[in-house]
Amino acid sequence: MSTVQSTLPPGLVRAQPANATGGGSLDQSSFLKLMTAQLKFQDPFDPVDNKEMVGQMAQFSSVAGIAEMNQSLKSISASFSGTRLSEASQFIGKTVLADSNVAAPDADGIYRGEIDLAGRSEKLTIDLVDSTGKVVRSRTAGPIEAGRVPFSFDSMSEAGTLQALGNLTVRVSGGSANSIATWLPVSAVGLSPAGTGPVLNTPVGPVDVATVRGVS
Repeated sequence: MSTVQSTLPPGLVRAQPANATGGGSLDQSSFLKLMTAQLKFQDPFDPVDNKEMVGQMAQFSSVAGIAEMNQSLKSISASFSGTRLSEASQFIGKTVLADSNVAAPDADGIYRGEIDLAGRSEKLTIDLVDSTGKVVRSRTAGPIEAGRVPFSFDSMSEAGTLQALGNLTVRVSGGSANSIATWLPVSAVGLSPAGTGPVLNTPVGPVDVATVRGVS
């Protein structure tokens, strides 16, 4: 009994079973093979329309271009993220001046910051207030001209011992502040959940590197 062998034209492959798995994507090489086979085995009495062929090629080129562009953007993004994280890591162990009305003590228990005073103040008062609303530290001075007004408070008790006062809110009275900034110790760096870049981890929360005014 003779055996019947089934052959396929060059360039074509046998159809796979329904449960077979393929590569999951059509790359440029596969597309060219498919197009070549389509042209080679088309019906000479009903050839593929030129416009249809050009449309297929244009569509594939567009999809392939978008895929390559996405891959390039991912590579660029990964490169920038790694570089910026590396640069941000230099802030670890230091204190940064950032926009915040919440102050945290440094390693010596000192609360520091600055106020951008909008105008002249005859009697400016800066308070540090705890979570219960109690004024823990306060200082009054004047007259003070508009501009940057630095401040600092220690954590010492009347007995001369260091107190754990925690984070304290800066409150200004007797003048109008354009902004309030405090010096915050940096413990670590990370990436912003919003994808805007690296952030610095501080006792009062994450600080965007781009908003840092100073480093010490």
